[in-house]
Amino acid sequence: MREDDFRQLQADEGYLADLGADVWLMDDHRWAFLVWTRFALESKLEQFSLVHADYHWDGVNDFQDNDEARVQLLAADLPKIEEMVRNEERIQFDSFIAPAVVRGLITEVHFFCKQTNTECGLGDQLLADTGTREYIYEDAGRLSQAQFAGPLIFDLCLDLFNRSDQWAAGDLWTDDEIRAFLDQVRPIIEQASVVTVSLSFDYSGTEADTRHLAALVVPAIMQWRSERDVG
Repeated sequence: MREDDFRQLQADEGYLADLGADVWLMDDHRWAFLVWTRFALESKLEQFSLVHADYHWDGVNDFQDNDEARVQLLAADLPKIEEMVRNEERIQFDSFIAPAVVRGLITEVHFFCKQTNTECGLGDQLLADTGTREYIYEDAGRLSQAQFAGPLIFDLCLDLFNRSDQWAAGDLWTDDEIRAFLDQVRPIIEQASVVTVSLSFDYSGTEADTRHLAALVVPAIMQWRSERDVG
């Protein structure tokens, strides 16, 4: 993306862009589930480890205690998955990880999240039902040294960098703090099979804040991914 492209970004829950180098940019985080599913089918890789770096845990399971919906999810092909995501059928901005876990696509989740007003992670029932493992990190350095069981997905929400609980107002990390975080997790970004980034307008500060974050973060990710592919 060019600098002008970042200045033109705006809230759009249907926005999903393939940036190349297996990096996808979206506004509403729910589209990540579609990207992961499509990538798994195209790459013929069946199970992944997920790194979820986000202010929010996004661990809601909207398929819990609904056998009919769960059976439908397990049987869904890619067009059906896309329909479910587009129509927000139990797959929303805070409930897109659970369906990947239910389908067996994600077998472990490594969380780097700041939210403190809700249950951490995926919840005991989903973990017990699926045998999925979860790991929680408070330090990016420790996350960067994690060992992963399978091919890796790196999933980032730009609202990670907003300290404010008044989301649209914004209290952003400094640019130096953001760069330091990215430098720490660079090995994960480079190692990942696919990278998903959510803009999350209305959660990552003002609209100008969100555009600033995108312009700061996305080019760095793209540069590292492109250098990896060339190397």
